[in-house]
Amino acid sequence: MTPLVDSAVTLVNPTPPTPYFLSNTILKDAVIYAHPAIPLYKVTSDSKQIRISDGSTPGRTIAVLRRRELLPNTVSFTQRDGRSQISVQKWLRKTKLPGEFTGYILQTRYGPYVWKSVSRHRQKVYANHDPNTPIASFYLHQTLSHGTPAFFLDSGAEPLRDDLVVAYLIQRHRIMMEDKALKLFAGLPTN
Repeated sequence: MTPLVDSAVTLVNPTPPTPYFLSNTILKDAVIYAHPAIPLYKVTSDSKQIRISDGSTPGRTIAVLRRRELLPNTVSFTQRDGRSQISVQKWLRKTKLPGEFTGYILQTRYGPYVWKSVSRHRQKVYANHDPNTPIASFYLHQTLSHGTPAFFLDSGAEPLRDDLVVAYLIQRHRIMMEDKALKLFAGLPTN
């Protein structure tokens, strides 16, 4: 006979995801924060580039997205790997997912992560090895009502936060440009 072993299950309340907000929905001069008094990222842009800076360390640039007309757009993480640039299409590669869905594979130093569309203006991110548990949720609406988070990150996604913020800005810009093109095609105002 085998002795009976008592087992106990310890229930632990997981840390809730952290909400992040945009100071405004126009990315020309925006601040990303978790708490209003503490800016985490400052986003500035012009017609040629979007610069993402550390909101708590003046002068520290996280990444620069360069928009080009003929060549592919590039991203560089200046503090991480110097001035080396990578094509956005390689770093955040479009792919077909099971069920004929389109997704994006984000290449990070922690491995690949999959961006899946939940709806036109909502995406979730999953570790490539765990397609059932999202680590982040992103809202890509052109306007976000006051107090509505732009995205949520699980505590386990914090080491990826810089990558996810940059990818969020790329995805948001892409969706906004697609929405603008649809409005132009339909003859609607684009403001």
